[in-house]
Amino acid sequence: MSAIGAKWTSHSCAPFAALPGALKASMGYLGALALLAGAHTLGVISPGPNFLFVSSTAMNQSRRAGLGAGLGVAAGSMTWVALTLSGLGLVISHLPQLYDAMRLVGAAYLIWLGGKMAWKAGAPMRPVAATTSGAWVSARKAWLVTMTNPKSLAYYASVFAALVPAHAPMWVYGAAMGITSLISCAWYCGVAWLLSGEAARRAYLKTRPAMETVIGLFLVALGLRMFVIR
Repeated sequence: MSAIGAKWTSHSCAPFAALPGALKASMGYLGALALLAGAHTLGVISPGPNFLFVSSTAMNQSRRAGLGAGLGVAAGSMTWVALTLSGLGLVISHLPQLYDAMRLVGAAYLIWLGGKMAWKAGAPMRPVAATTSGAWVSARKAWLVTMTNPKSLAYYASVFAALVPAHAPMWVYGAAMGITSLISCAWYCGVAWLLSGEAARRAYLKTRPAMETVIGLFLVALGLRMFVIR
């Protein structure tokens, strides 16, 4: 074979020779995304401030407000993913002063939120109009709960960062953001939809003072724990 023919053959076969490696890398990325989806699902279904806020909003206000809270949590998850992928999440986790400031702000917010709920437990319910503004207010509060939760920072700066491969293609980062946001949205909006149904609301109204007191005190306890534990 001439030198020109050999050169043409090597260049024409190069893309095919690279296919197995590219396919192997893609399969590795898909496996990492599958692990991320499983870990994130387990994380969102575990009870915590996000779940308590969404469930209490759905039962105490309206379905629209509950769905707004669920979307707010999903937006918070998306924000944390963006911060982590940009490297800011890791930077924050390695700055003790900034981390402590976030922890104290989150603790104070949970104590205020829980104390207000426990103090007003059993108070007459004001009619809540199913408006977009009500859903927007719930979404903003839920986003703030998610963003000021140090557990979110610890999760996204450690577990999430470890499961998403470093120097991965942009489609992997986009898929990671989409997967986590969709899982959060599906779970919390599903919780809001179910708990805002008539049967759930009737059961809630029967035990409303006790439930609001328990949920409020639990949020206060979480806030106090965040103050004490670093």
